[in-house]
Formats: sequence, C-alpha cells, structure tokens
Amino acid sequence: MTDWEALSNVAAEFRRHFDQYYLGVIPRLLNEEGKFLAFVSMLTAIESLAGAYAPNNGTGDRFRDFISQYFPNLYKPFVAQLWQFRNRMIHSFNPSPFLIVCHSSRMHLGMASGIPMLNAEDFYADTLSASRGYFIDLYSEPMLQRNFEKRIAESEGGHIHSAQIVEAVVPNVPAV
Repeated sequence: MTDWEALSNVAAEFRRHFDQYYLGVIPRLLNEEGKFLAFVSMLTAIESLAGAYAPNNGTGDRFRDFISQYFPNLYKPFVAQLWQFRNRMIHSFNPSPFLIVCHSSRMHLGMASGIPMLNAEDFYADTLSASRGYFIDLYSEPMLQRNFEKRIAESEGGHIHSAQIVEAVVPNVPAV
C-alpha cells in the first residue's frame, strides 16, 4: 500500500468516526434539554477539525482560523467571541458572550439586549457544512493532507484506533 493510500484510509476512517460520533449524535441533542451538550459537542467537533486543519497553530488560532475559513461569512464579526464561547462552554459550561437558543432560527446571530444569540439548529447546520467543506478540501489539497498526516501522528490528536470486542463462550470443563 502506498503512503497516499494509507493516508486516504486513515482520513476515511477519521471522517466515518466524525460523522458517526458528532454529526450523527448531535441532532438528538437539539432540544431545550440538550442544547448545552449540543453546543459543547459542536465546539469539540470544530476543535477536532481545526486541529487537523492547522496542527502547527495554537489552539485558539486554529479554532479561529477554521471558523473564518469554513463557516459562513456572517460569523466573521463573531470569531473572537466564538473563541470565548468555546472556552467558557468547555471549561465552565457558560455560554457567555452568547445567549443560546433552540428552535429559534429567526434569532440566530441576532441581538437580544446587546447580546448575540446562537440558535442550536443553525449552528449545527453550519458545523455540518463546515465539516463537509473541510473534508472536500482535505481530499484535494496537499497542504491539508500534510497537516492532517501530522495531526494524526500526534498523541494529542492522533489516529483513531477502532477495536472490536469479541466475547467467547468457553466450555466449563472440570479440571482433571
């Protein structure tokens, strides 16, 4: 197997896991009870892709760069606030500097008493679109492929190793 075939296989496995564990599960959290966990999941999904996108940058820079590159332009004025949001949500379950809402698309990135709002479904849709854009670029851009290869080789953001647990029934044979 060539190096590019091996990298392609690892990228396909990474995407399969990403789609299964992030994109496939987050929609179940898009309700009033789950919205905090939905946002935490979306932020860590972004973090996962940002690490593969720009592994040479610090966490904040790569997060902001990924948002700027792959999210719609309407997020550009909020990039610094999104980094604050990420930190506060991950470290203290605090959505500041945003108000987070669910089932209120009309309010997404609108203002309430001077505070911007994030609607969970819209943010999910934009996370989904950003991930799709990143993977399209990954499959065609050598620089992103090198970055991805570097990131999966790191212990902090390394290769996902799948395992399958197989149980076996062992006959109960009396000892002689």
